[in-house]
Parts: sequence; structure tokens; C-alpha cells
Amino acid sequence: MKALPLFVVVLLVASPILGAATTAPVASDATALSGELSAQTQPPANDTIRVLDIEESSLVSSSVDTGHVDLGPSLAFAGLRAGGRIQTHASVERIESVDDVSLRSQMILGELNRVEQRAIALQSAQQSTITQFNAGTLSAREFLVELARIDAEARYLESRRVVLRELAAETPDFSVDSGRLAALERELDTFTGPVRAHAADVLSGKAEPTRFSVRTNQSGVVLSTVTEDSYIREVYRSDLRNRDEGGVTPTEALDTVAERYPEVWESRATQNGADVVGAGNSYLVRISHDRGQLYAYVDSGSRKVFKESQTRPLDSISNGTPATEIKDGLELTVYRTYPGGPLRIQLNESPTGNPIDANVTIGVEASQESTLLGRTGADGTIWTVSPSNAYTITVIRGNSAVVLTTDPTPIPALATNTTDANTTTITPQ
Repeated sequence: MKALPLFVVVLLVASPILGAATTAPVASDATALSGELSAQTQPPANDTIRVLDIEESSLVSSSVDTGHVDLGPSLAFAGLRAGGRIQTHASVERIESVDDVSLRSQMILGELNRVEQRAIALQSAQQSTITQFNAGTLSAREFLVELARIDAEARYLESRRVVLRELAAETPDFSVDSGRLAALERELDTFTGPVRAHAADVLSGKAEPTRFSVRTNQSGVVLSTVTEDSYIREVYRSDLRNRDEGGVTPTEALDTVAERYPEVWESRATQNGADVVGAGNSYLVRISHDRGQLYAYVDSGSRKVFKESQTRPLDSISNGTPATEIKDGLELTVYRTYPGGPLRIQLNESPTGNPIDANVTIGVEASQESTLLGRTGADGTIWTVSPSNAYTITVIRGNSAVVLTTDPTPIPALATNTTDANTTTITPQ
């Protein structure tokens, strides 16, 4: 199997401050809880993998767009990452050159204040970016590039936070409140995700081109893509936050995720299958399960999951809901999935069932435009992400052609025992 290629050139709007974008989440200062919580249980009876998403009633914009590696963004990322390292190194040298403990402590706190201020500025920048995209002043490509830039700066700020934590630990008779450091880490997490990081890698030529799904409401965003071997998605819903620091304990955060993602919780790994980290107004619950990884962020005030990222190997994804069309000796099967979900397209000879290598195009009815996805390859399979609306898959092979028009399936939304924004519709996936 292979993921589809990418064709359209993406231009990067660079920031003065950028750090390296990696797919790993930032490290935690808080204590992880595991033990009996990681005990293995039987996998669920169905294939449901629930997701945090945006309800159709509040959806403002949705698109599936493409982009391509560009020398300009590549050079910009490299230069700005180097600039971030130089700035951090200069700050460390200034602090370490001071012998007076009181002055050194003040300098550390000053640097930490600046990181916190930048985190607040990133929150405003992210909301502004969503607002501009919803208003049509940013294209889907520009929107994704800006989110990748925000992700990169947040990761650079996180690396600075870690350095300041270490400098504080090395300073006699001085400490920074661990809760403050952990809360800052969780806040910086708000701006990062595996899809944003992958977008930055594509722009820089570090990863193969791919195709991205974007869905937004007034203050939230859902991103997803298919890489060479995995489906990755991330969601941020600021409307599910109220930032009350006293509402949830770590154990309650685990319970919340177990209730919202019952099938994932029941199939978590035997060892270190689930843990929770955090402090202040949110907690991160990490679950490794038999079909991938889940990172779910629980807001202490609302007691809801407000941010999520999932990574799932393609070979762990079920076939979904098939739709098949047979014509001119070609059998085209689309394994339907929810908007932005992992969409598998299979092409075979109808008489023999043998896989066929041919070009595949996809068209969304709302736009009346078609896009070449790529070739199915020797196994007759190609992966992409599902549009949010009705779409048409077309295959032409010599004088033969087959066309299939279908719709996405309902979103397998989070389970809940109460009526809130995390709704309950589910489908196997």
C-alpha cells in the first residue's frame, strides 16, 4: 500500500522565531500514573475508534487540500531553527555568567515570563488564523502553513522552558514552582500536533508529500492526513475549555478519557498502556493500544476532552463501509469513512480479482473539481483522507473507465454519559 502524492506548491509565511518541528510531544515535568491502570483487557467487540471532532451544526469550513515541498520554506525553517538555538544559547550564557544568586534567579524568572507571554501571543495568533480562514482571507494551504509555523514556535519555546527548568534546578536556594512549569508545558501543547509537524516536514522536504483535511468551527480546528504508513489526526477545541485549575484530579482525568474512548481504553497495551501528566488547568492522558496511540487533553474546568491527537498504522485500520462499482472489467471499491478519516481505495479486475495499477482521481461535488490522487500501485490500493461532502472517484485504464459517487460516513464521536459538545454517533472504523 502507498499513500498518495502531492502536487500543489505551498508557500510558507515565516515567523521571526521558529524551532525544530518534530512529531514527538514535549516532555512532562509531572509524574505519570500507571500501575493497575495499564492492565490488559479483551479488545472491544467492534472496530470503533472514536474521535473528537466538530459537530456539523457548528462547522464553518472544510476542505481537503494538497501542497508540495518548496525550497523557500525549507531554507526558512533551517535558518529560523538555527536562530532559535542561538537565542537560547545566548540566554543560557548570560544567566550562567552571573555569580549573584539573587540576580541569576531574577534573570531566570524574566526569561520564563517571556516564554509565558509568547504562549499567550500564540493563542491569539492561532485564533486569528482560524478566524481569517473562516472568513476566506486565508486559503487552506496558507492556513495549514501558518499552523505549522505556530507549531514550530511552540516547540522552540518548549525547548527554552526545559532549559530554564534545568538552570533553576542548578541555582542554589532557588526553585520555580513545578506546577507553573507543567502548566506552561500543557499550554504550549495547545499549539502543537503531529499533523502540523508533518506539514512542516513536507514543506522542508523531510517527508513525502501528502494530502491534508481541514475542518473548522469558530474557534476549533481538525487536521488529518495519511503518511506513507500511518493515519494521523489532531483536534483543538477551545470552546470546550474554561481553564479552571481546581476541577479535576489526575485520576478523574483518566476516568474521563476511559468514558469518552471506551474501545481504546479496553484495548490499551499490557505494559504502560495509559498514563496522565499535567498540572494547573489541563491534563494529558496518553494511551498506547492495539491499533495505535491516543493523546487526549482534559480541561480541569469543563471536565471535557478539548484536544486530541491520534496516530494509527494503516495496516491496523479496518475496511470501513465499502461501496463498489463494476464496469468495463474494473472493480472499484471505496472503503468509506467519516469526514477527514482514513479513506482506502481498491482497484481490481472484476473477472479475476487481481489488483490493478492505474491513476485515480477524486472530485468533490460541491466544488465541481477533480484532483489526481496518484496510482494504486501493484497492490491496487491507494490511501487518502475523506472529504466532508459527497465525492466521486474515477479510474480510467486504456479504453475502460469506472466511476463511483458516494458519501462519507457519520463521525464516530466521543461517548459520554452527559449531554455536551462531545456527541455520541458512532460507526466502525
